Amino acid sequence: MLQYNNWTIEQTEWLPEEEVAIEQQLTFSNDYLCQTAHFEEYYSHPQRLCTYIKGLENPILNISGISIRLHDERLDLGQWKVKDFYRCLHKNRPLLERRFTATSPKGATLHVHAKRQLIPQQEVMLLEYEVTSIDYTGPISLLAMLGGSEDVQNWYPLMNHLGKDQCWLWLQLHDVDMQLCYAMQWQVLHNGSPIEQRPIKIEKPHTIGYSLTTRIKAGDTCLLRKYVSVVDSRNHKKEDLIADALACLTNL
Repeated sequence: MLQYNNWTIEQTEWLPEEEVAIEQQLTFSNDYLCQTAHFEEYYSHPQRLCTYIKGLENPILNISGISIRLHDERLDLGQWKVKDFYRCLHKNRPLLERRFTATSPKGATLHVHAKRQLIPQQEVMLLEYEVTSIDYTGPISLLAMLGGSEDVQNWYPLMNHLGKDQCWLWLQLHDVDMQLCYAMQWQVLHNGSPIEQRPIKIEKPHTIGYSLTTRIKAGDTCLLRKYVSVVDSRNHKKEDLIADALACLTNL
């Protein structure tokens, strides 16, 4: 199932029935944020979305979530045919890397290369999600999100804000007297050049983020780059959470 090396743990086959067990083994941390190896993109099979912060036993929300949509299909590892799957946890970085090729029920084939890295000694995660069209021509939408509905019984939003390319979500946890603030900065490149068009803002009761649509053809590549900071009221003053979360992104 997994190959254990001195500085890496590698997965070289697609084993959806073993995914939850594999997630539990591919856990990585920078001594503040800790994550299991759940997928960034949509996955219609059961999956744990576990991100922890130091000293808090319950998981927080999904900060790495994205969604990839073609003209009338959504990339779903539970429904698309997956091949050439590879995942590697670099234990000394900490970095989780994943590659695969997937074909949709209607025959569109994409190659995906995802990297998720926790920045050492900081309250920040970097996600790079690269999609290359093998044979698809048409529109592609890339969505970057914060939040999600998996743990809504444990928290409620206090306030959020969506700017041009930066947003934040401020929330209160139900079971402990603690507040969190997530801030996200994102960018999309098409064949190496930034896309300048204005994204569509996503603002729902438990999810915020952005969506950007462009057209691609066979051989084209889109790269979504997403920085997320997470600060909490045990280590920061409650009135400073928003400013401190944004400062984490500014000081990278």
